[in-house]
Amino acid sequence: MIKGNNGKTKIMALLLVSCLSLSLAACGAKDDYVVPYSNYDLSEYVKLGDYKGVEATETKVSVTDEDVQTEIQSRVQAASKQVEKKEGTAATGDSVKIAYVGKIDGKAFEGGSTGDEGTTITLGSSGYIPGFDDGVIGMKVGEKKTINLKFPADYGKEELNGKDVAFDVTLSAIMVNETPKYDLEFVKANSKEKTLKAYEKSVKKDLQEKKKSAAEEEMRNQIWATIMDNSKVLKYPETELQACKDKNQEYYENYAKQYNMEFQAFIKQYTGMDEKAYKDYLKQYSEAIVSQEMVMYSIAKAENISISDKEYKEKLKAFMKEQGVEDEKAFEKQYGKSFEEYAGKDNLMKSFLLEKVLDFAVDNAKIVPAEKKA
Repeated sequence: MIKGNNGKTKIMALLLVSCLSLSLAACGAKDDYVVPYSNYDLSEYVKLGDYKGVEATETKVSVTDEDVQTEIQSRVQAASKQVEKKEGTAATGDSVKIAYVGKIDGKAFEGGSTGDEGTTITLGSSGYIPGFDDGVIGMKVGEKKTINLKFPADYGKEELNGKDVAFDVTLSAIMVNETPKYDLEFVKANSKEKTLKAYEKSVKKDLQEKKKSAAEEEMRNQIWATIMDNSKVLKYPETELQACKDKNQEYYENYAKQYNMEFQAFIKQYTGMDEKAYKDYLKQYSEAIVSQEMVMYSIAKAENISISDKEYKEKLKAFMKEQGVEDEKAFEKQYGKSFEEYAGKDNLMKSFLLEKVLDFAVDNAKIVPAEKKA
């Protein structure tokens, strides 16, 4: 891996771990499931506000002919394929296939080479260390070249920080997109429809379902946000707060290991936070998660909402299917544990219970049509 500061990306969205909503393997599995907060009198920690009769706006869903054509063009673009162009000169913005061997003091170092299979990068935005892309720009397909560079002093790996490095690079191909034409041949190859008209009708139906689902999800989010605003946290249970911090910390540390970087360097490079900002973020984020958990379990207790063993099994089966897990034995063989163990029963139960609590809140909400709201 030779990425440096020039390719730095803010990946907070990737790093966020919610111990309330389901995130596979984020909070780990437990051998025996115990209902969280069951040993607390939550009325001492959180004061519920109104959670029945909450007002939410129902979004009117419509799909225009323009929407259909935009979606079709998106699908056509998605069906594009990259093919290797075996001639030409690499330029900024080109996607190119290269193979390289990185050497320090004449010796190849771990993680500094692609192997014979090579890799594909986009010149000008590869994220590789400064000067690498510039060294490839101008090379002709089939050309071999040594690019002499220096790792940034704050690269994040002690054995590489500030070191001179030479990359022996071979430009194998320039990658170009081939986009199919929207015609009957495309329709037959990418759907079960036999005519353009039938295909466009099916696209419109798909869009209506997606928009309806998105509108329903937005309404549920509105309701939950209002319920949280109506509630007041009196104090935080330190055990649960620390557990959430620890789980998030472990998650971030695992990401740093995947990037083969020291933890503090990883946080700084990929989130832009220093140590103090990171600790403040971790505290605030964990408090937000624990707050939502306490409100959820308080409502569940007040309304006798729970997940039975039968419901759990049904929801687990449905969720596995949603995640594309059709063969549980194959999953266990690949990951070394069952899907339930991989996701964590605590995560699954929280996710399923939240869904049920939200269903209750929606059923008891005051839904206002968008036109009346205006």
